[in-house]
Amino acid sequence: MAGDNGHGGSERRVCSGRCRVEAYRRRKAIPDEMKALRRWVRADGKRPIQPDGKPASSTKPATWSAFEQVANTGEGDGFGIMLGDGLACYDLDHILDEQGHVKPRHPGRLILDRLEREGCVFAEISSSGEGLHLFVHSDAPSWKREGVEFYSHSRFIRMTGIKWNPKRRRNAHQ
Repeated sequence: MAGDNGHGGSERRVCSGRCRVEAYRRRKAIPDEMKALRRWVRADGKRPIQPDGKPASSTKPATWSAFEQVANTGEGDGFGIMLGDGLACYDLDHILDEQGHVKPRHPGRLILDRLEREGCVFAEISSSGEGLHLFVHSDAPSWKREGVEFYSHSRFIRMTGIKWNPKRRRNAHQ
């Protein structure tokens, strides 16, 4: 079957030297605190997979791996983390404009203001280039409101590793 790698995953992708350097920088940007968690999976699109290409589940820890296992495999086209055990994420969709600035009237701006005072574990630009993932310590229940989603358990978040810095005038996105 075309595109099948024998494990049910996608074809192995070839990456140039420049691509490998960028991937290294993105992996390095993720805090050690998160890397130490055994909650990592590969991603094929938005679908979580195990390093061998088999499906992963947000409710089955046996399908999760250590960061180093998912960071050093070619299955799928990225990686992500399963939320829970105190790791939660605000998903702020369409909060950034074309220049990478926070939209002044976006409802997620209140979350950003609060986290600027309280801090967060890691902030990254989402794969769309228009959203943010803000990882925090919380066991509060998950919820959704206009433009803002909060997840705290049984949820897969595909990561980019593109660190977002609110102090920077323009954040890099590729």
